[in-house]
Amino acid sequence: MNHAKPKKNKNISAVQIIRTVIQLAAFLHIPGLFITLFSAIGAIWTAIITGSFVLSEQLTNILQVIAITLVTVIWGRFFCGWLCSFGAMQDLLRFLGRRITRKRIVPEKADRVLKYLKYAVLLYVVAAAWSLSVGANLVWSPWTVFGVYASPWNGLPSQLIFLSLGGAMLLAILIGSLFIDRFFCRYFCPLGAIFSLLSRFRIFRIRKPSASCGSCKGCTKSCPMAIPLYRYDEVTSGECIDCLRCTAACHRDNVTINPLPAVSGTVAAMALAGVTFMGSLTPKDAGDTLQTTVSAYTSSLSTGKYKNGVYTGSAQGFRGEIAVSVTVESGSIADITVTSARDDSRFLEKAKNGVIPAIIEQQDTDVAAVSGATYSSRGIIEAVEDAIGSQRLTEEDSAAAPTPSPATIAPVTEEPETPSSDPETEEQPNEDPEDEDPYDEDPDDEDEQPGAQQGMYADGVYTGSGSGFRGTTSVSVTVENGVITDITILSYQDDDRFFNNARYSVIDAILSSQSVDVSTVSGATYSSNSIKEAVANALGLSFSNPNSSRRH
Repeated sequence: MNHAKPKKNKNISAVQIIRTVIQLAAFLHIPGLFITLFSAIGAIWTAIITGSFVLSEQLTNILQVIAITLVTVIWGRFFCGWLCSFGAMQDLLRFLGRRITRKRIVPEKADRVLKYLKYAVLLYVVAAAWSLSVGANLVWSPWTVFGVYASPWNGLPSQLIFLSLGGAMLLAILIGSLFIDRFFCRYFCPLGAIFSLLSRFRIFRIRKPSASCGSCKGCTKSCPMAIPLYRYDEVTSGECIDCLRCTAACHRDNVTINPLPAVSGTVAAMALAGVTFMGSLTPKDAGDTLQTTVSAYTSSLSTGKYKNGVYTGSAQGFRGEIAVSVTVESGSIADITVTSARDDSRFLEKAKNGVIPAIIEQQDTDVAAVSGATYSSRGIIEAVEDAIGSQRLTEEDSAAAPTPSPATIAPVTEEPETPSSDPETEEQPNEDPEDEDPYDEDPDDEDEQPGAQQGMYADGVYTGSGSGFRGTTSVSVTVENGVITDITILSYQDDDRFFNNARYSVIDAILSSQSVDVSTVSGATYSSNSIKEAVANALGLSFSNPNSSRRH
């Protein structure tokens, strides 16, 4: 026995060393991984309840959720015990705490009740933060603050972030972790609550026949999650984080596990991390496409409310200053470019893709922040406000500006169905059908027909619909003083990449010409025609949509 025991301790010690190395690597390279995973779940939920769910936009988030669900069902909460940098921080603080203070033992009954708190926290986040956007303008999450300070090599943020609500909560967690093992994981972690529910069905389990146990309760005392292991023959608790400390504490070799659990957990962890890393990579062309389409859009034909010019502004982002350049043309914001930023790219791109189009569409900075990228969103919004806040036109400026004359408004004409070639002969493999554009009309070949209105429309707000490639497009059209002043997309079913390529150019063209007799956008013909038909339908104009014949 005396010879076997040191050998066992050596093996267990090796497992703990491997675990510590993996925790350290995760802490250094992916400190915000737990934020990314939780944000993915939140983004899917928010999109569903707001009716804005688009599969192509949420595909990366869905893959992350599927991966983490499968892995957790197989291995349990290995993520919490091996990969979570927030958990690693708590382990380190408890290690230091043992040298400066006594361990505080929470009574078993109290511990069991307190563990339900994390489900209450999860419910609050889902109901309030995700569903009702409560605290959207606050840094309320301790994870957010931790994620910033855990990677100082990416740039330290403003110290004001630590003075936020999230900073105060993080400080409380740091103090609690000095006295209680895995203080946050046990009682308050909403992601841990999700893992706990999934882990109840896990395949990988720790076995410990109670018939062979003594009365030492060493396994229970060593468990950082305070699971009463002495009661069970098999660990099925969703609280188990697979740290394997119980195997080292058992002097009877009574705690058994499947071979190479650390290797299995590592392989699963790498698969999960790989999916997450792929999701965090934002293609450069996506940002370029967004900037191109946004730049082409002007939401109003009227003078607008800003002075023409190019203005710069800056504001505090997640890790530092965000600088923007704002272009104003014809009194309207025509382009917003982020010229410099220190925020993490996955959060910055998420904020840019949501906030910039919203500001340009509303012609105002009073827009909502993007869920999961709140601080980056606020940085962009405040930087734009800093750039154009003093450039708003006064009443005198607006009165002096020219207004569009009805005499210059072109008559509305309809486009006949005149396909230029047989689609059978121009089929292009491996391309989206909408990108196969065999029916792009040549404006010079069209027979113009006078519309129902000769440039003057009845004032009001009208809605209409048109047929696109995958379904219906609905719009709202505003007419003031006989002029179309605004066109808003209410809903659409076409693929985002095609529809967004069409919407701004087509809307801008209709507003400029006061007619639906405008060219389609190459590569997005179906979406272009659906917008033109929807506007014509709203205004009671005659328009024959070529999409109906192109489907055959």
